[in-house]
Amino acid sequence: MNRFISIVAIVLGVIFQSLHAQNAILLPISPRSSGMGKTSLNFTDVHSLFGNQAGMAAVEEFGALGMVEQRFLLADLRQAAIGAVLPTFSGVFGLSLRNFGTLDYRENGVGVAYARKLSDRLRIGGQLHWAQINLAEYGSRSFFNLDFGVQAELLPNLWAAAQVRNAIRQEVLTREYTPTVFSAGLAYPLGEKVSLQVELVKDIDFPADLRFGMEYNPSKLIFLRAGINTAPGGWSFGLGLPILENLVFDCAAAYHPYLGFTPSAGIAYRKKK
Repeated sequence: MNRFISIVAIVLGVIFQSLHAQNAILLPISPRSSGMGKTSLNFTDVHSLFGNQAGMAAVEEFGALGMVEQRFLLADLRQAAIGAVLPTFSGVFGLSLRNFGTLDYRENGVGVAYARKLSDRLRIGGQLHWAQINLAEYGSRSFFNLDFGVQAELLPNLWAAAQVRNAIRQEVLTREYTPTVFSAGLAYPLGEKVSLQVELVKDIDFPADLRFGMEYNPSKLIFLRAGINTAPGGWSFGLGLPILENLVFDCAAAYHPYLGFTPSAGIAYRKKK
């Protein structure tokens, strides 16, 4: 009985986080995004592999990212992910792997992404991802899904983006479905050191989430990040620390008003030209 209660608690926690945090199940949030109120639609680096894949089209050199988060400081809700992006003459390709949960409840996922520039002011991208959910003593379930995204420059330096996650609505558990999530947002730089992001995210089954994020780069030694979101009303902060010529260490803490803190950290690599 205790084992069953533990499994149910983990599943409910995953579902609560996935739905009420407006984060499509099986899709991790990078520490850069987490520190900026979960905004990510207009990223143009390796972090876009875990956000809006259209941003990968702006990547000009090989990049990779490894990250881990522990949702609400609970050991049973630990998630790890790795990914890489590779520019080619035919566009930019990405590959990601992720793992979440414990022996009682575990999710594994693989994503294959592609992006390309249609012009200097328009980028498109998408991802085909496979996921498997394993529930101890109750078997497993596997399925595929799709994400699509776009980025466009509306005015000089003013970028807009839109995305749909989990375009195919599927039953994951009994009467529990992968949430189809629509999002749109704007990004604008205030000078050379500050970037502002605003996004509206709508899970088709839940209220919209308005997100605000900021990144401040006062020097080559540090990036400062902060953000807020309205559903459920959380806030976050984070840091980016270049530690070598090609490496950046990112960390963040996101606060949920009912469930507490979610810390995350990662290492991003970008090959220099």
